[in-house]
Amino acid sequence: MKGNGVRSQTRRNLPKRYWRVWVFRFFLVIILMSIVALGWAGIRMRTQLDPTPLDPTLLALATALQFTPTATTSPTAAPPSATFTIAPTRSSSLGTLVYAARNDGYSHIWAYTPGDSAPVQITNGAWDDRDPAVSPDGRYIAFSSNRKGAWDLYLLELRTGGLRRLTDTLGFEGNPTWSHDGLWLACEVYFEGDFNIWIIPINGGLSPIQLTSHPAIDLSPSWDHSGDGRRIAFVSYRDGSPDIFIADLDNPDNRFFNLTRTPVIAEKNPAFSPDGSRVAYSMYSHGLDLILIQDLNDLSQLPETVSEARTVAWSPDGRFIATVLSNSISTHLQVNALGDDGTNSVGYPPISGIQSLDWTEHGLPGEVYARGSNNSVSTPLFVINAIPEDSGRLSLVELTDIVAPIPALSDAVDEAFNALRIRTIAELGWDFLGSLENAFVGINDPLPPGYAYNDWLYTGRAFAFQQTTVQAGWVELVREDYGGKTYWRVFVRTVVQDGSQGEPLRALPWDFSTRHTGDPLAYDQGGSLRESIPEGYYVDFTQLAGDYGFDRLPALTDWRTFYPSARFNEFVRTDGLDWTSAMLELYPASAIVTPTPFQTPTPTPTRTPRPTATPWWWRWRTPTPSSP
Repeated sequence: MKGNGVRSQTRRNLPKRYWRVWVFRFFLVIILMSIVALGWAGIRMRTQLDPTPLDPTLLALATALQFTPTATTSPTAAPPSATFTIAPTRSSSLGTLVYAARNDGYSHIWAYTPGDSAPVQITNGAWDDRDPAVSPDGRYIAFSSNRKGAWDLYLLELRTGGLRRLTDTLGFEGNPTWSHDGLWLACEVYFEGDFNIWIIPINGGLSPIQLTSHPAIDLSPSWDHSGDGRRIAFVSYRDGSPDIFIADLDNPDNRFFNLTRTPVIAEKNPAFSPDGSRVAYSMYSHGLDLILIQDLNDLSQLPETVSEARTVAWSPDGRFIATVLSNSISTHLQVNALGDDGTNSVGYPPISGIQSLDWTEHGLPGEVYARGSNNSVSTPLFVINAIPEDSGRLSLVELTDIVAPIPALSDAVDEAFNALRIRTIAELGWDFLGSLENAFVGINDPLPPGYAYNDWLYTGRAFAFQQTTVQAGWVELVREDYGGKTYWRVFVRTVVQDGSQGEPLRALPWDFSTRHTGDPLAYDQGGSLRESIPEGYYVDFTQLAGDYGFDRLPALTDWRTFYPSARFNEFVRTDGLDWTSAMLELYPASAIVTPTPFQTPTPTPTRTPRPTATPWWWRWRTPTPSSP
């Protein structure tokens, strides 16, 4: 006890210079360790990427891309309404499928682990979240969202629910893909009328890197996670049509290689296999969306066709692919096994409205799994007033402030139309549905040429927007073919063109005017694709109308030679009814016995044969006996 006290007293009596020396040594060691750490980080960063200098014309974009440094700002805490209950981590030998799907008028992120009873909703709200990409360690989901107006990239930490905004611009950033080490994201960026691929860091302090700068658009990057991860596949229009390109980050002099080289076929949505030996992508040809897989080790071999679908994601072990199967109304998830004996379906729950997807080997954290049911509350977009069962036939409801020949719709769909009109005004900034070419048409009123005799406008369940909006440049039409029929996807231009409304187009619209230019091919095809994608921001009205139950109709068979038969401007809400059943909601059966305003053509009379002489015995007259 006494010795300890002497030593304590001795420490207290040491000169102040002694303490200064030790403090100086301590801070010197800290400084030296920091220098070594920063030097090692710089060497590692330089070996990972080849940061090309930014194009001077795009320096404004690099300045606008603002990142939230991890050291200064912690992820946003979960909202108070979210309930976090620790539960076992959900996992499966097949990993977890993370996807964006549209439900109740908005796109949000979901996840499904095989063995669960139902998918788990990860995000929700009155905005769109899509393009999910899971980090290599399974900790984060990077995605694009317009929750703040413009489309930016966000980072969601799965276990805590923390959300970090990675970009903050009035442009467009989307389709993120992770580097193999989880330190970078490649994405598509729309700036000054052009799409390019950029590489941005996850942490602050580093500048984004512009990978492509070609005047043609570059889209949909996919990062190779095999080896050192020095390749990025993407879609480019630089050779005239959308092809799959591969960027080699180690070869700045000859960086880009055209993998597909198909001048008359459109390819999109590339995805590297987990081992980097193959690239899967979708191809549109002759009215079909096909999934092809190209072996990168033997480019002399033609790609293998494995499925009829679009948008592909590989399973972590490379034995399965998840694809999006589309029809004229919706999209559906399809999972297939890849094998020598063909493609076999793998059972997954029926998921519709799917838009984009990713597949990770990691399971869902228990916290996300436990609170999934809290995020799955469905809110209807509008309320349909109940119609009494004994009310008999439906009546027509006049539409307020609508310009149309007969501004009325059936009582079965008027609430849906009014809600769609309000939503369209909010999305576009102008009243696109305020003036209609047609709404309800009376059973005895003739329709203009190009409409079918049993058109849905007679039922009061359909409307047709003004075709003049196409000629005025406010509407662009993208051709889509399903099941031998031609449909049109309608994109409407927004009023505000700074990126806070809508999004840029990614496909070439159809140009009907070229049929009159003297080009025989364009005349036979009813037009042609535009030479370039129009600049600006648009809203997918076809998707928006579908959210409210109004589906597009196919073009009539003579649309290539008769413009009105294209029928791109008509939308109908059938509620599962056929045309006759919908007519019986308004009219008695006797009124629609002959459902055509046109008279049935009279058949041509049979030609009278050459007269045949009457036999003599037929002309014989029996004598009339005389009277006695």
